[in-house]
Amino acid sequence: MQKLFNKFKNRNEPRTATIQPGGESFEVPKNRTLLQAANDKGIDFPQHCTVGTCGSCRCKLLEGEVRPLRDFSYTLTRAEISDGYILACQSMLKGDVVVELESRGELATQPAERFTANITSTGMLTHDIMEVSVQLDRPLTYTAGQFADLLINNGLEGFARHRSYSFSCAPEVGGSSDLSFHIRRVSGGSYTEWLFEKDRTGETLELHGPNGSFWLRADDAPILCIAGGSGMAPIKAILEEAAAHHIKRPVTYLFGARAQRDLYCLEEMQALAKQCPTTLQFIPILSEEPEGSSWTGKRGLVTEYINPAAVGFDLKGCHTYLCGPPVMIDAALEVLECNQVPTDHIHYDKFLDSRQLEIES
Repeated sequence: MQKLFNKFKNRNEPRTATIQPGGESFEVPKNRTLLQAANDKGIDFPQHCTVGTCGSCRCKLLEGEVRPLRDFSYTLTRAEISDGYILACQSMLKGDVVVELESRGELATQPAERFTANITSTGMLTHDIMEVSVQLDRPLTYTAGQFADLLINNGLEGFARHRSYSFSCAPEVGGSSDLSFHIRRVSGGSYTEWLFEKDRTGETLELHGPNGSFWLRADDAPILCIAGGSGMAPIKAILEEAAAHHIKRPVTYLFGARAQRDLYCLEEMQALAKQCPTTLQFIPILSEEPEGSSWTGKRGLVTEYINPAAVGFDLKGCHTYLCGPPVMIDAALEVLECNQVPTDHIHYDKFLDSRQLEIES
């Protein structure tokens, strides 16, 4: 009887999670996920959707066991799961665990803060992507590739939740007060419908940032960037920052779009290529461009060009950075896995729209 009592007692006791590097430990109650408990304790833990779809809270389980609330394979690749990666937002602890956060120790990031942001200009980049420029009440320090949460501050019902957008330009030394974002219109989404219905210059937003662990890792390996849609924003910022710091690593950037009307920032990419003529190769690829059009560039799916011949270097030794729609990223991850790109050399940021996050009204 005493053994049975001890068994149930131990089952109800909180578990301990330890985060490496750093060795920070905290208790995880039996009814809380790893991510929820980390948030309860004010632990800095990468996150975004919190429902197991974006992969931002991906971490490596070094010791212990967890029980998934949702099958990790919905978001993580077979290689990631095989290497011991889990999603903190979907992990209930079976006992004490030790997990590793890749971002820790890689870069000293600024803690997220709240800012007041005034929209200074808007302009259409494509038929459904708008550039929104804002001015903050004080400078913000961030790293190229990170994002901010934007909250419409007009008090109307349906705008109580934030939307997340990546910074589209490299940061300035000492912090940036003038920021820009690439925002894609979501059909039926109250947030973007409000933004696109008329000129919103002068409107006030609340900004919370910087957030995210998507940035260029220090290394000498070649870089493969893959993006689609508004995924251009963080990749553009990363490449601008790399050029500013005179990074000479070979870079191939595959940008997927449906047709010519979906291409943008071509002049900016051409300027970067001229600035880095021996290292940067920008390849736009169109999947639905009509035959017989004026387009003379690449056609097909981005995944068809993830091979050594197209990118110009051995994939096994490269670092990859992917940004854009989940379908594109998931397909690219499978190809990278088949090409034996190490899991810890693959970094991605899935751009989930409001329907996938289930936060649109």
